Amino acid sequence: MTQTPRDQVWTVVDPDSENRWGERFERLVFVLASANVAAVVLSTVESLYERFGAYFEGLLVASIALFTCLYVVRLWAAGSAAPDAGRSRFAFVRDPISVVDCFVIATFWTGLLFEIRLFESGLFRVFWLARVLNLSWFRRSRRRFKRVLDAQRSDLGVAFTGAGMLVLVSSTLMYFVEGSVQPDAFSSIPETLWWGVVTLTTVGYGDVVPVTPLGRLLGAATMLGGVAFFALPSSILAAGFFAERTGEQARTGDGAQTGTQTQTAGRPNVQWCPHCGESLGSESSHG
Repeated sequence: MTQTPRDQVWTVVDPDSENRWGERFERLVFVLASANVAAVVLSTVESLYERFGAYFEGLLVASIALFTCLYVVRLWAAGSAAPDAGRSRFAFVRDPISVVDCFVIATFWTGLLFEIRLFESGLFRVFWLARVLNLSWFRRSRRRFKRVLDAQRSDLGVAFTGAGMLVLVSSTLMYFVEGSVQPDAFSSIPETLWWGVVTLTTVGYGDVVPVTPLGRLLGAATMLGGVAFFALPSSILAAGFFAERTGEQARTGDGAQTGTQTQTAGRPNVQWCPHCGESLGSESSHG
């Protein structure tokens, strides 16, 4: 099937392109985005901004113009990715990288329209650094991480819900215990939530601390609960990654370099992709 010009353009500008030229193009886009992040960081140094402020803002204008054109071209070419052009464009628009691009571009042009100081849009350009996750070097790990999150979603939900409940309960109890003794530090339950968060995460800034014996006992129990509850998400993700890697090794087997055919008693041969480990189908139907 002959590719249309739009198909050829999408092959290169697709953010997830596995084409050689597409990957090179995405790396150039990442270099430009990284230069913007560096400019945002360096511009906060007053001496550097006084000397190179014009260059920083010039880079901003040029980058926004290029990213605006790139976004329009991608939006036009995205229709070639599926028979349903509208659905394909919708998938492109809701992609996290595209959302970041749209947000930065819209912020800049809106700020320019309402005469907001030009360089204030640098606050949002730091999000362009997220493009590093879209480079081909990290693409496989990113997909693995997504599969782990999907598989462990319910367990993570329980862990974070439990942690949130523990923060609220401990903060509420501390308010009633310490509120009358330290009305400035524990003036309300929302104010006490700050103490609850820093205590449960074992940060303990020391700006708000209980002084009564009962309050200190509650604080100690809260810290112990924080160690237990806030360690759960890490252990759940670690177990998920271990299971995912074990599954990948089981799928690829000894023939990972060329693709393998595995056979068990009473089961047909199955070929596995050497790159992603997904099943390529059964050959039993050809026998």
